[in-house]
Amino acid sequence: MDEKFLYHLWKFKLFNTLNLKTTSGESIEILKPGNLQFDSGPDFFNAQIKINETLWAGNVEIDMYASDWVKHKHHKDTAYNKIILHVVYEVDKPISHNIPILEIKKTTFILRF
Repeated sequence: MDEKFLYHLWKFKLFNTLNLKTTSGESIEILKPGNLQFDSGPDFFNAQIKINETLWAGNVEIDMYASDWVKHKHHKDTAYNKIILHVVYEVDKPISHNIPILEIKKTTFILRF
């Protein structure tokens, strides 16, 4: 599995989206996954998600691992200052940003043929 596959899963919501929770236990509803961005910067823009009762609109970053945030130096790039959700396959170690994290490793994937 790689990030491009995760982009596909996110774009088409090919995982169980019922009862999604951030790693800190907040409920998540994906209203619009956003548009895939092909240039540098966050992976999806114009996304709309609801975290608990708050509607958020903005950018979503997708990484294989939570630690990729630092590995890819997102914390030093101002293009990542408006991220509303960090979607990762696996939280491999804690990171210290204040962005909600959705780990999808434990969800059920939906395969369509």
